[in-house]
Amino acid sequence: MKHTLVSRNARPIFVIGSARSGTSIITTAIRSGANISGCNEGHFLSLISFLMPEIESYYSKRESLMNKKGFMISHTNCNDVIEKVLEVFGNACDSFYENEVWIDKTPDMGMIKASPYLLRIWSEARFIHAKRRGIECINSRLKKFPQVPFKTHCAIWKTCMESWLEVRESLNNKYIEIDQREIALKPISIAHKIGNFLNFDDEQIEKVNNAFSTKRPEFTGGKEEFKAKNIEEFSWSEQQIKTFRAICGSINKKMGYSETSSYYL
Repeated sequence: MKHTLVSRNARPIFVIGSARSGTSIITTAIRSGANISGCNEGHFLSLISFLMPEIESYYSKRESLMNKKGFMISHTNCNDVIEKVLEVFGNACDSFYENEVWIDKTPDMGMIKASPYLLRIWSEARFIHAKRRGIECINSRLKKFPQVPFKTHCAIWKTCMESWLEVRESLNNKYIEIDQREIALKPISIAHKIGNFLNFDDEQIEKVNNAFSTKRPEFTGGKEEFKAKNIEEFSWSEQQIKTFRAICGSINKKMGYSETSSYYL
Protein backbone atom coordinates (compact mmCIF):
# COMPACT_ATOMS: atom_id res chain seq x y z
CA MET A 1 0.00 0.00 0.00
CA LYS A 2 1.53 3.28 -1.12
CA HIS A 3 -0.22 6.47 -0.15
CA THR A 4 0.67 10.11 0.31
CA LEU A 5 -1.54 12.82 1.73
CA VAL A 6 -2.90 15.06 -1.00
CA SER A 7 -1.78 18.68 -1.12
CA ARG A 8 -4.44 20.99 0.32
CA ASN A 9 -4.86 24.71 -0.22
CA ALA A 10 -6.99 25.25 2.88
CA ARG A 11 -5.47 27.26 5.71
CA PRO A 12 -7.56 26.43 8.78
CA ILE A 13 -7.18 28.17 12.12
CA PHE A 14 -7.47 25.90 15.14
CA VAL A 15 -8.31 27.43 18.52
CA ILE A 16 -7.40 24.87 21.14
CA GLY A 17 -6.97 24.67 24.91
CA SER A 18 -8.84 23.75 28.06
CA ALA A 19 -12.47 24.80 28.35
CA ARG A 20 -13.00 28.11 30.19
CA SER A 21 -9.67 29.48 28.96
CA GLY A 22 -10.82 32.03 26.39
CA THR A 23 -11.38 29.82 23.34
CA SER A 24 -14.85 31.29 22.78
CA ILE A 25 -13.88 34.97 22.85
CA ILE A 26 -10.87 34.33 20.60
CA THR A 27 -12.96 32.44 18.06
CA THR A 28 -15.77 34.99 18.16
CA ALA A 29 -13.32 37.86 17.64
CA ILE A 30 -11.63 36.17 14.68
CA ARG A 31 -14.89 35.11 13.04
CA SER A 32 -16.48 38.54 13.33
CA GLY A 33 -13.33 40.58 12.86
CA ALA A 34 -12.05 38.86 9.75
CA ASN A 35 -15.34 37.41 8.51
CA ILE A 36 -13.99 33.87 8.69
CA SER A 37 -16.38 30.94 8.51
CA GLY A 38 -16.59 28.29 11.18
CA CYS A 39 -18.97 26.42 13.46
CA ASN A 40 -19.60 27.49 17.04
CA GLU A 41 -17.92 24.25 18.16
CA GLY A 42 -15.99 21.58 16.28
CA HIS A 43 -15.60 18.35 18.30
CA PHE A 44 -15.01 16.29 15.16
CA LEU A 45 -11.30 16.43 14.47
CA SER A 46 -10.39 15.52 18.06
CA LEU A 47 -11.47 12.00 17.12
CA ILE A 48 -8.10 11.77 15.37
CA SER A 49 -6.32 11.72 18.73
CA PHE A 50 -8.12 8.50 19.65
CA LEU A 51 -7.77 6.73 16.30
CA MET A 52 -4.09 7.35 15.59
CA PRO A 53 -2.68 5.83 18.80
CA GLU A 54 -4.88 2.78 18.28
CA ILE A 55 -3.56 2.25 14.74
CA GLU A 56 0.03 2.76 15.87
CA SER A 57 -0.43 0.39 18.83
CA TYR A 58 -2.08 -2.22 16.62
CA TYR A 59 0.85 -2.30 14.22
CA SER A 60 3.40 -2.20 17.02
CA LYS A 61 1.91 -5.30 18.65
CA ARG A 62 2.06 -7.12 15.31
CA GLU A 63 5.57 -6.11 14.34
CA SER A 64 6.63 -9.76 14.22
CA LEU A 65 4.14 -10.39 11.41
CA MET A 66 5.46 -7.68 9.11
CA ASN A 67 8.07 -9.97 7.51
CA LYS A 68 5.66 -12.86 6.98
CA LYS A 69 4.37 -12.54 3.43
CA GLY A 70 1.55 -14.99 4.13
CA PHE A 71 -0.10 -12.36 6.33
CA MET A 72 -1.99 -9.55 4.64
CA ILE A 73 -0.84 -7.03 7.24
CA SER A 74 2.74 -7.50 6.01
CA HIS A 75 1.68 -5.98 2.69
CA THR A 76 0.50 -2.78 4.40
CA ASN A 77 2.31 0.05 6.14
CA CYS A 78 1.25 1.76 9.35
CA ASN A 79 2.09 5.24 8.12
CA ASP A 80 0.18 4.69 4.88
CA VAL A 81 -2.89 3.59 6.82
CA ILE A 82 -2.64 6.64 9.06
CA GLU A 83 -2.36 9.00 6.12
CA LYS A 84 -5.35 7.38 4.43
CA VAL A 85 -7.43 7.86 7.57
CA LEU A 86 -6.25 11.46 7.90
CA GLU A 87 -7.32 12.07 4.34
CA VAL A 88 -10.87 11.08 5.28
CA PHE A 89 -10.91 13.86 7.88
CA GLY A 90 -9.34 16.30 5.46
CA ASN A 91 -11.89 15.53 2.76
CA ALA A 92 -14.77 15.88 5.20
CA CYS A 93 -13.65 19.37 6.28
CA ASP A 94 -12.75 20.53 2.79
CA SER A 95 -16.20 19.53 1.56
CA PHE A 96 -17.89 21.30 4.48
CA TYR A 97 -15.99 24.59 4.43
CA GLU A 98 -16.20 26.40 1.11
CA ASN A 99 -13.59 29.05 1.87
CA GLU A 100 -9.84 28.54 1.92
CA VAL A 101 -9.57 29.92 5.45
CA TRP A 102 -11.88 28.61 8.18
CA ILE A 103 -11.75 28.31 11.95
CA ASP A 104 -12.39 25.44 14.35
CA LYS A 105 -12.78 25.73 18.12
CA THR A 106 -12.61 22.51 20.10
CA PRO A 107 -11.57 23.07 23.73
CA ASP A 108 -10.50 19.65 24.95
CA MET A 109 -7.48 17.42 25.42
CA GLY A 110 -8.23 15.38 22.29
CA MET A 111 -7.92 18.34 19.96
CA ILE A 112 -4.63 19.36 21.55
CA LYS A 113 -3.22 15.88 21.03
CA ALA A 114 -4.55 15.83 17.45
CA SER A 115 -2.70 19.04 16.53
CA PRO A 116 0.44 17.42 15.00
CA TYR A 117 -1.78 15.21 12.83
CA LEU A 118 -3.83 18.23 11.75
CA LEU A 119 -0.63 19.84 10.55
CA ARG A 120 0.00 16.76 8.43
CA ILE A 121 -3.39 17.24 6.79
CA TRP A 122 -3.13 21.01 6.36
CA SER A 123 0.49 22.12 6.14
CA GLU A 124 -0.53 25.79 6.32
CA ALA A 125 -2.73 25.40 9.40
CA ARG A 126 -2.31 27.81 12.30
CA PHE A 127 -2.88 27.05 15.99
CA ILE A 128 -3.91 29.40 18.77
CA HIS A 129 -3.58 27.88 22.22
CA ALA A 130 -5.90 29.60 24.69
CA LYS A 131 -4.61 29.21 28.21
CA ARG A 132 -5.45 30.36 31.72
CA ARG A 133 -3.99 29.89 35.17
CA GLY A 134 -5.25 26.69 36.72
CA ILE A 135 -6.82 28.43 39.71
CA GLU A 136 -9.06 30.70 37.65
CA CYS A 137 -9.80 28.08 35.01
CA ILE A 138 -10.89 25.48 37.55
CA ASN A 139 -12.89 28.05 39.49
CA SER A 140 -14.72 28.98 36.30
CA ARG A 141 -15.29 25.33 35.45
CA LEU A 142 -16.84 24.79 38.89
CA LYS A 143 -19.37 27.54 38.18
CA LYS A 144 -20.13 26.32 34.67
CA PHE A 145 -20.20 22.62 35.52
CA PRO A 146 -21.05 22.37 39.25
CA GLN A 147 -22.05 18.73 38.92
CA VAL A 148 -18.48 17.72 38.11
CA PRO A 149 -16.23 16.89 41.10
CA PHE A 150 -13.44 19.34 41.97
CA LYS A 151 -10.82 16.64 41.53
CA THR A 152 -12.04 15.92 38.00
CA HIS A 153 -11.80 19.59 37.03
CA CYS A 154 -8.23 19.62 38.28
CA ALA A 155 -7.35 16.48 36.34
CA ILE A 156 -8.85 17.83 33.10
CA TRP A 157 -6.92 21.11 33.31
CA LYS A 158 -3.71 19.28 34.15
CA THR A 159 -4.09 16.86 31.25
CA CYS A 160 -4.79 19.66 28.78
CA MET A 161 -1.69 21.59 29.86
CA GLU A 162 0.52 18.50 29.81
CA SER A 163 -0.79 17.56 26.37
CA TRP A 164 0.02 21.03 25.09
CA LEU A 165 3.60 20.88 26.33
CA GLU A 166 3.96 17.50 24.64
CA VAL A 167 2.86 18.69 21.18
CA ARG A 168 3.88 22.36 21.18
CA GLU A 169 7.34 22.01 19.68
CA SER A 170 6.13 19.71 16.91
CA LEU A 171 4.01 22.57 15.57
CA ASN A 172 7.17 24.54 14.77
CA ASN A 173 6.40 28.26 14.40
CA LYS A 174 2.76 27.76 13.49
CA TYR A 175 1.29 28.48 16.89
CA ILE A 176 0.86 31.26 19.42
CA GLU A 177 -0.28 31.20 23.03
CA ILE A 178 -2.91 33.61 24.34
CA ASP A 179 -3.75 33.93 28.03
CA GLN A 180 -7.36 34.86 28.73
CA ARG A 181 -6.26 37.38 31.35
CA GLU A 182 -4.24 39.28 28.74
CA ILE A 183 -7.28 39.56 26.45
CA ALA A 184 -9.17 41.39 29.19
CA LEU A 185 -6.29 43.57 30.33
CA LYS A 186 -4.59 44.30 27.00
CA PRO A 187 -7.13 43.76 24.20
CA ILE A 188 -5.34 45.97 21.66
CA SER A 189 -2.02 44.20 22.18
CA ILE A 190 -3.58 40.75 21.87
CA ALA A 191 -5.57 41.79 18.80
CA HIS A 192 -2.31 42.81 17.11
CA LYS A 193 -0.61 39.59 18.21
CA ILE A 194 -3.35 37.47 16.68
CA GLY A 195 -3.69 39.70 13.62
CA ASN A 196 0.02 39.65 12.84
CA PHE A 197 0.12 35.89 13.31
CA LEU A 198 -2.79 35.39 10.89
CA ASN A 199 -1.71 38.10 8.43
CA PHE A 200 -4.76 40.28 9.04
CA ASP A 201 -4.87 43.81 7.69
CA ASP A 202 -5.27 46.87 9.93
CA GLU A 203 -9.05 46.94 9.54
CA GLN A 204 -9.40 43.30 10.54
CA ILE A 205 -7.13 43.81 13.56
CA GLU A 206 -9.23 46.77 14.68
CA LYS A 207 -12.39 44.66 14.41
CA VAL A 208 -10.78 41.92 16.49
CA ASN A 209 -9.86 44.55 19.08
CA ASN A 210 -13.44 45.84 19.08
CA ALA A 211 -14.72 42.32 19.68
CA PHE A 212 -12.33 41.91 22.61
CA SER A 213 -13.28 45.30 24.04
CA THR A 214 -17.05 44.90 23.75
CA LYS A 215 -17.25 41.20 24.58
CA ARG A 216 -14.59 41.01 27.25
CA PRO A 217 -14.22 37.55 28.76
CA GLU A 218 -15.39 37.12 32.31
CA PHE A 219 -12.67 36.29 34.78
CA THR A 220 -13.76 33.75 37.44
CA GLY A 221 -17.31 34.90 37.07
CA GLY A 222 -16.69 38.63 37.50
CA LYS A 223 -15.00 41.71 36.13
CA GLU A 224 -11.32 41.35 35.32
CA GLU A 225 -9.09 43.08 37.84
CA PHE A 226 -5.52 44.16 37.19
CA LYS A 227 -4.38 42.43 40.36
CA ALA A 228 -5.05 38.71 40.45
CA LYS A 229 -6.11 36.83 43.58
CA ASN A 230 -4.13 34.59 45.87
CA ILE A 231 -5.34 31.00 45.94
CA GLU A 232 -6.53 31.55 49.52
CA GLU A 233 -8.90 34.32 48.35
CA PHE A 234 -11.05 31.87 46.42
CA SER A 235 -13.92 30.13 48.17
CA TRP A 236 -12.11 26.80 48.20
CA SER A 237 -11.84 24.55 51.21
CA GLU A 238 -8.45 23.59 52.62
CA GLN A 239 -8.94 20.13 51.13
CA GLN A 240 -9.65 21.59 47.68
CA ILE A 241 -6.49 23.68 47.84
CA LYS A 242 -4.52 20.57 48.80
CA THR A 243 -6.14 18.67 45.93
CA PHE A 244 -5.27 21.42 43.46
CA ARG A 245 -1.66 21.50 44.59
CA ALA A 246 -1.36 17.72 44.48
CA ILE A 247 -2.78 17.41 40.96
CA CYS A 248 -1.95 20.73 39.30
CA GLY A 249 0.90 22.21 41.33
CA SER A 250 3.74 20.95 39.15
CA ILE A 251 2.21 21.72 35.75
CA ASN A 252 0.96 25.09 37.05
CA LYS A 253 4.60 26.05 37.62
CA LYS A 254 5.73 24.61 34.29
CA MET A 255 3.19 26.84 32.58
CA GLY A 256 4.69 29.82 34.39
CA TYR A 257 1.87 30.47 36.85
CA SER A 258 2.02 31.33 40.54
CA GLU A 259 -0.53 30.87 43.30
CA THR A 260 -0.28 34.52 44.35
CA SER A 261 -1.67 37.82 43.14
CA SER A 262 1.25 38.15 40.72
CA TYR A 263 -0.53 35.51 38.55
CA TYR A 264 2.74 34.65 36.79
CA LEU A 265 5.89 33.33 38.43
